[in-house]
Amino acid sequence: MWNQMPRRFGKWNSVWRCYRRWCANGLWDQILMQLVDEFPETEKLRILDTSHVKCHQDAARSAESAEDQKLGKTKGGRNTKVSAVVNKTGKAVALLLVPGNEHDSKSARQTLGDLDGATVLADKAYDSNALRQQIEADGGKANIPPMKSRKHPIEYDKQLGKQRSVVENFFCRIKSYRRVATRYDKLAETYMGFVTLSAIVDWIKSEFVHSA
Repeated sequence: MWNQMPRRFGKWNSVWRCYRRWCANGLWDQILMQLVDEFPETEKLRILDTSHVKCHQDAARSAESAEDQKLGKTKGGRNTKVSAVVNKTGKAVALLLVPGNEHDSKSARQTLGDLDGATVLADKAYDSNALRQQIEADGGKANIPPMKSRKHPIEYDKQLGKQRSVVENFFCRIKSYRRVATRYDKLAETYMGFVTLSAIVDWIKSEFVHSA
């Protein structure tokens, strides 16, 4: 990708080093948070989900441990997952990279962050007593459908739960970018840079369409 850039952008490795620095100093996260802060009213509803990403063989060539680089190992090979929280319009509020073989509920609390009275929507994969208690302790409200195996089913708002589709649509949009749909990066940091950048573009596109 980098060595195929048009010459007008300069030397490819200079651009890459600049991108690495921006990933390391958290620039992409700062831009995303600035967009989120401009529309605080949309945070009262937070929709949580994860999406699997297949890792190319080049992604597993890092000298660092696979665990440190969020590379999980399954029967299908190396993979990773993007844990995302979106608002009611389907725009990213928080993003987190986790190993592909890690259970969704394990990283949920870290991805959600501060709730401040928000209602959390998620699918059955997040049906955990511990997670529900954490959400309530942080001032939020969980609207998560129970697993069929529960002896005592938990009530939830089915109509409100239908809005979970916006997070699935978010993943579809950002995965239209080849660099997001398949992980080629050895470093978790640089891969998440592309994921966050795609989420930023998703915000900007939406605002451009609405203002046109």
